[in-house]
Amino acid sequence: MSNMDRIGRRSTLTCPDCDGVMWEIDEDDLLRFRCHLGHAYTAEVMSVALDESVRRALGSGLRALEERIALFKKLAKQAHNQGSARVAVAWTEKADELEGEADTIRKAIKRVEDVAAKAEAERAAAA
Repeated sequence: MSNMDRIGRRSTLTCPDCDGVMWEIDEDDLLRFRCHLGHAYTAEVMSVALDESVRRALGSGLRALEERIALFKKLAKQAHNQGSARVAVAWTEKADELEGEADTIRKAIKRVEDVAAKAEAERAAAA
């Protein structure tokens, strides 16, 4: 890592591949990033990689919420079948609340995808 400090400055960004520390390296008019394992990116490629990292993280969070929603619905059904109406309502309300949170994440994923698509279209038009 000390060798990396000689060729660049530590970045606030983390490596999209290994989550390691990144260094910013200025080469003439080109800004590059490199981690201590050797993963390297131009600024443009780093932007694309970070978009994908955000999509993966949001997708993981959405999947976890959807699993909890499914579990809460099963628990509500089980409570209903056992004659525990109040407990069934409580589980249903929790599932509904999480569904609202899942919708928020779905919208965030859509926004990230739209921004990435727009950036890709702009890159293609500039090429």
